[in-house]
Amino acid sequence: MFQNVIFDLDGTLLNTIADLTAAGNWVCRQNGWPERTEAEFCRMVGHGIPNLVKRFVPPEDHSPRLLAEALSQFSQYYGEHDLDKTQPYTGIPELLARLKAAGLRLAVYSNKADEFSRSIVQHFFPDTFDLARGKLPDVPVKPDPEGLRRILAELGAVPERTLFVGDSDVDMKTARNGGLTACGVTWGFRTREELEAEYPACLTDTPEELERFILK
Repeated sequence: MFQNVIFDLDGTLLNTIADLTAAGNWVCRQNGWPERTEAEFCRMVGHGIPNLVKRFVPPEDHSPRLLAEALSQFSQYYGEHDLDKTQPYTGIPELLARLKAAGLRLAVYSNKADEFSRSIVQHFFPDTFDLARGKLPDVPVKPDPEGLRRILAELGAVPERTLFVGDSDVDMKTARNGGLTACGVTWGFRTREELEAEYPACLTDTPEELERFILK
């Protein structure tokens, strides 16, 4: 049985795509760039906010100055509107409560900026997680395992007894790079095929299926 479960945030615990899309398209409107669909943003997210900005800014405007300005605009707008439409996926609060009641230690590890990650986790899941971390300035984004190793150290956890749960190939690679068991969820932003290509230990379609795998 696992002793610890580390969750990705966007697309795994929370459906954040509407607010991310709104923030990105607000930046596009300010700069006269074409707006993107929500489906396009689903394919662009997952590698941290600076990389998201780089993906929706037209290539011809990828100067350091314009990218820095766009990142600043996105961060300001998203910081003011990140709770407008974001909600937990159905069944997630109940899943977390049951896992916590079973004695598991729970953590969040996201490529979203740390300040956004911690505040949104506290808003939707107060007193649920032992640790929540986002992207820190001195730590590479997932799938680099450095951030994961730091979380394990803070939890006093070992990879062999820890499950990493996420909705993207980045999450599956992060788990593998850190020596953790990987579990993919299909209700998030990426496709089942993308997850299957990384050969996770499990692939679940509902929080109930995920609970059975964790507590088996």
